[in-house]
Amino acid sequence: MLRIAIVDDQKEILSYLDSLVKELLPGRAKDYEVCAFQSGEELISQKDYFDIIFLDIEMSGMDGIETGEYVFKRNPDCIIIMATAAIERYKEAFHIRAFRFVTKPFVREEIEEALTAACKLVNTDESIDLFYQRILYKIKFKQIQYVQSYNGYCEFLVGNKVFRKEITLQEVEDTFPKEFFVRIHRQYVINMRWISSYEKGTVTIGKEKISVSARKLKDFETRYIAFDVKYRRNEE
Repeated sequence: MLRIAIVDDQKEILSYLDSLVKELLPGRAKDYEVCAFQSGEELISQKDYFDIIFLDIEMSGMDGIETGEYVFKRNPDCIIIMATAAIERYKEAFHIRAFRFVTKPFVREEIEEALTAACKLVNTDESIDLFYQRILYKIKFKQIQYVQSYNGYCEFLVGNKVFRKEITLQEVEDTFPKEFFVRIHRQYVINMRWISSYEKGTVTIGKEKISVSARKLKDFETRYIAFDVKYRRNEE
């Protein structure tokens, strides 16, 4: 089931966005639940996880940035769509990997585009069998942050765990969805959705900084721009 949360401290706006999202979801998700919350505190009091959260930045009490930080620590795979009328606050949301920004007052087409892209990202649920401490697990592609090759096998970083599989990096590159995964080095294939920053030929994923080889740089930058435009639309 696709689970979506909407958080805004203004009751009228919350009601409008809740109704709009429910109107737009049929055809984008077969089974879904939409929950509305009037504060960040109310959201984080829930023990349930959400796949997508529409989160207002400017709220009384816990604002959207503080709430987003809490959500990201608990569920880094959650897709956060930030809403605000204060464009100058966009940069504050970069470190919680905000997926998109939508401006207030809301424009139906903008909400529809963000929701469609987020649903597509959630629905990327192909998986691969990987070993961790000699136990076999089925891991979704979207959970894999990057893949590093060694002699005869590859390691897959998922959260704070490192999984293994006897597979070549070329097989990984050929098998994994190319709109999300890109080879940046003879030893690395990375998942672009986990990139927290990119600067001067170096990508940051979590605490890791990985250099893009000169031979792969042009292809990576072209594909990363396409990914950013299609799935993130982060604006400085």
